[in-house]
Amino acid sequence: MSNRQNLPHLPTRRNTRLSTYDYSSPGAYYVTICTEGRIPYFNQPELRFCLLELWQALHGRFPRVTLDEFVIMRDHVHGILWLHGEDIKSPSLGDVIGAYKSLTTRAWLAYNKNLSIAVSSPLWQRGFHDHILRDERDLAQKRQYIRDNPLKQIERELGRGNP
Repeated sequence: MSNRQNLPHLPTRRNTRLSTYDYSSPGAYYVTICTEGRIPYFNQPELRFCLLELWQALHGRFPRVTLDEFVIMRDHVHGILWLHGEDIKSPSLGDVIGAYKSLTTRAWLAYNKNLSIAVSSPLWQRGFHDHILRDERDLAQKRQYIRDNPLKQIERELGRGNP
């Protein structure tokens, strides 16, 4: 009997992954990872530095991964990464993002502990959003979106942009 049958009151989570796609396939992937409850944890410069440093360290942990554009927003991050390799040792997109979320969560917990701040919720939402980049046009659009996103956020905050 599955957990779902034992706990029918839990919401059913919708899987956003393509069921027929191998997420360890070589190619470019655009990802968005959001904080739990969209809490703006990343206003602190120390945390932003840590998130960037750990993103850049992913290539050392996963040599078959190349990092592309990346941006840290107040309550989420966007990044593009490339998976290279078609053998059994090649990581999947989930492996890479899971490692990133784990490493950043440990750093966030240590940061809060150092400041004697009690943590009562997870850092990240469960899962992440992804988009398989299919061609150069798609890649260029996502790169531009990542570059423009901080300015768009400022414009929204100042009431100049669309909600």
